[in-house]
Amino acid sequence: MYHRIAVLAGDEPAITVDLTVEPGEFALQMQWLQDNGYTSITQMQLYSALEEGKPLPDKPVLITFDDGYRSIATTAAPIMTRVDMVGTAYVVTDRIANLKKTDPTWLTWSQLRTLEQRGWDIGSHTASHTELPKLTPEAALKTLRVSRFALEKRLAHPVQWFCYPAGSVDAASVELVKKAGYVLATTTKSGDVHSAADPLQLSRIRISNSTGVRGLADALSS
Repeated sequence: MYHRIAVLAGDEPAITVDLTVEPGEFALQMQWLQDNGYTSITQMQLYSALEEGKPLPDKPVLITFDDGYRSIATTAAPIMTRVDMVGTAYVVTDRIANLKKTDPTWLTWSQLRTLEQRGWDIGSHTASHTELPKLTPEAALKTLRVSRFALEKRLAHPVQWFCYPAGSVDAASVELVKKAGYVLATTTKSGDVHSAADPLQLSRIRISNSTGVRGLADALSS
């Protein structure tokens, strides 16, 4: 689980610093994955393995990016292409729809389509990044559907991958995500063991500014 891949200016708030992995460090992490035999997989490969029992490559890894920062396209994707890796970008659709031409923060629709051409997956992170348990069931279902339909309209194909904002999830949220038509969903719960019995609460390994290659290696080996 990554967020922002960028060079820190030094004046960012603490939360932004924590969510940022600098490009050089990210490149080292991706190279470590390749050197140690890991193969990046797509959402459909994961779904097919969980739901249909189809085989995965040795040491599979799903590389995900939350929030939809533009650096995913401009910085992370080129680095990953060099080591034959693909990822998933979970985007907040209102940020794209309301994006000003002078705002370089978030991905654009054109960049999302380019990522798909590179083999990436695009998933929903809701329309407004509001935590689902804080919403009424009606409002939660609306943001789930609005985001999914916006992505499907712009990308011209079904979008059934979801990521809970801030990792906030409860039993009612899971049922709403299912009702909205998603088939895989990721949380911020730590772990790398997944089950077909719970495809809408997949765990991940969080990579932050301080993780480094050693931290990534330790997390995967444990």
